[in-house]
Amino acid sequence: MASRRLFWAAAWLGFALIILKASHLGIPRASDVAGYLRSLAAISYRDVLFAVSAWAIGRAALALAGDRAVAARLISIAFIGVCSLMCLYGLASMIAFGPLGGFLTYPLLQLVGSVRMMSSSVAVYVTPRVVFGLVAVPLAYIAAVLATVALTPAPRARRTWRTVALWIVLGLWVGVGQYVYATDWGSHYDWRIAENPPWVLVSSLWQVVRGGPTARLSGTFAAADLADFDPIGAHGFAPVRTPRRPPNVILVVLESVAAQWTSVSGGTYESTPTLKAEAAHGVVFDRFYAHVGRSSNSLASILLSVYTKLDFLDYTEEFPRATQTSLAAVLRDRGYRTSFMTSSNMSWAGWDTFIPSHGFSEVRDDRSLPCTARVTSWGLADACVVDGIAQFIAQNPTTPFFVMAWTQQTHHPYEPTPGVPLLDLVREPNIPDEYDLGRYLNVLHETDRHLARLFEAIRRGGLGEDTLVVVVGDHGQAFGFPHDSYMQGQSAYEEDVRVPLLVWFPRRYASATRSPMIGGLVDLAPTIAELAGVPAAADWQGRSLFDPQRAPRAYFYVAQNEFKLGVREEGWKYILDLRTGVEELYDLEHDPSEQHNVASAQRERSARLRQRLAAWTEANRVQYDKLGIRN
Repeated sequence: MASRRLFWAAAWLGFALIILKASHLGIPRASDVAGYLRSLAAISYRDVLFAVSAWAIGRAALALAGDRAVAARLISIAFIGVCSLMCLYGLASMIAFGPLGGFLTYPLLQLVGSVRMMSSSVAVYVTPRVVFGLVAVPLAYIAAVLATVALTPAPRARRTWRTVALWIVLGLWVGVGQYVYATDWGSHYDWRIAENPPWVLVSSLWQVVRGGPTARLSGTFAAADLADFDPIGAHGFAPVRTPRRPPNVILVVLESVAAQWTSVSGGTYESTPTLKAEAAHGVVFDRFYAHVGRSSNSLASILLSVYTKLDFLDYTEEFPRATQTSLAAVLRDRGYRTSFMTSSNMSWAGWDTFIPSHGFSEVRDDRSLPCTARVTSWGLADACVVDGIAQFIAQNPTTPFFVMAWTQQTHHPYEPTPGVPLLDLVREPNIPDEYDLGRYLNVLHETDRHLARLFEAIRRGGLGEDTLVVVVGDHGQAFGFPHDSYMQGQSAYEEDVRVPLLVWFPRRYASATRSPMIGGLVDLAPTIAELAGVPAAADWQGRSLFDPQRAPRAYFYVAQNEFKLGVREEGWKYILDLRTGVEELYDLEHDPSEQHNVASAQRERSARLRQRLAAWTEANRVQYDKLGIRN
C-alpha cells in the first residue's frame, strides 16, 4: 500500500505540474495540436524529471524502512503531503511568473522587506479566484491520490509490460521536450517557464548556503541619497528667464530606438542621417537613459517627470488618471495649443484613458491621422504621424503649440512600408539576429527620412527660430550582441537602456554641441520647460539637463525575464540581479560594450552604488505609499 501511495503521489505530481505549465500556453489550436504538445514537453520535461526524482527518493526511504509497516505508512503519507505542497508552490510560482519574469528564488525572497516591488506586483494577481485555486489545488491533488490508490486494485502479479510502457512514454516526453527546448524554446523571451519551480528555489538556497551571492540591498544609506528622487519643489525653484517669444515645442518619441543603432548618437550605422545633420543646430546627449524597457512607463516618465512604480506593470494601466502634473498641462496653461499623436493605436495598456487625462486638447492615433498606410497590426507607417504634425502646425502657426508624437514602425516586427527599397545597413559579420536588425535599421532610416519632411515644414513656415524639437527614444532594443539579449526590456545593458536624445533649437545653438551630462527620461519635462521659459512643476522628480547642480546619475531597472536594478554614475555602471544576487560593475569609459565585470575588484564602489539603489527603492516605496498605494 505504501509503495502504491508513493507511485500515485509522484504520478499525480507530474501530471499537475504539466497542467500548470499548459496554462501558460493557453488553449491549443485544433490545427496545431502536435506543435502544442511539443511546446508543452519543452517547458515541462524538467517537471517530469523532478516528479520521477521525488519518487526515487521516496522509494529509497521505503527501502530504508524495511519491514516496519508504521514507518512505511508515515513515509508515504508525508510524501503525499510534501507533493501537495509542491502543487501549491507550483501554482503560486505560475501566478508569480508573469509579474516577476521568472520563478521565485531564495535571494528574491530575501528582498521582500527591502524591495517592495514584488508584493505589490503579485498582489494585483491575488484575486478571490486565485485564492480559491491556492486552496483547491492541493486539496484536489490529495483527493486524486487517495481516490486512485483506493480504486486501483493492488497488482497480483508483476506487470513488466506496463512498467516498460510507462518508462518509454516518460523517456519520449523528456527526450522530445529536451530537444525542442534546445532547438527552439531556449531562445524564447519567456524561456524560464521551462524551469522547475521547486528546483529553482532549492538550488538558489543551496548556492547561498555554499557562500554564493545574495541579493541583500544595504539597509543603510546616506539621507542625502534620497535627494535624487525628491520633487523639484522640495528644493525651491531656479529663476526662469522668459524668452522673447515662447518657442513652439515638438517632442518626438522614437519607439524602441537605442542610441547605439543611430548615427546621431555616435553609432556606426547610417540609420539617422537627418538627425545627424540637424544636430548642427542643437545639442546631443550621449549619456541619456530610459528607466525601464516599457513604453507605458516611459510615457509617464517623459510626460509627468516621475519615477514610475518599481513593479512589473504598465503605469498607464495602474494609474490611468495619475494626479502628477503633466508637461502638456503646464504648457497648455501658458496658452499653448497641445496635441498628442501616434501612428499606433492607443487602446493598448490604457493609453486612451491616460493621455486625454493629462493636458492634451487634441489626441489622435491610427484611427484619426490624415493617412491610412497601415503596415502592421500595431498601426500606420510613421509617415502618417509626420503628416499629422504638419497638419496641426498649419491650423494656427501664430499661436505657440506643443505636439508630442510617438512613432511605431521601429516596433517589432519592424515592417518597412511597401514599395520602399531596403538598404544594406548592417555592417558587422555573424550577427545573431541579422535579419531583424537589417529590417529595424531600414524602418529607422525610413522614419528618419520622414523627420526630414518635418524639419523642412518648420523652416518653410518660417518657424525655425521659434521652434524647439526634441527627439528621444522611449527605450532600447537588442539583437543578440554584444550581449545575448533580444527585443526590449530584457537586460540593463546599454543596448536596452541608453537612448538617443537630440535637442534641436537653432535660436540657441549655432553649431553642433555634445553634452556629457548624464540623465534619464524623467529629466525631459524640466529640460523642455527651462528652454521654453516655463517654471517646472513642483511635483516633478527630474532635473533640467542644463542645471549645473544636477547629480551625475541615472537609474533604471529590468522587469521582464530578468529582475535587476541599475545606476549609471559618472563613468561607472552598476547592475544588481535581485534574483541571484550577482553584481556587475563596468567602467564605461574604457569598456563601453560592458564585457569586463569589475565588481569584485571594485568592492567599495559597488557597495556605494548598491546603497544608491537601496535609496531608490525606499524613495519609491514612500512615494507610492503617499498616493495610497500600499506595498
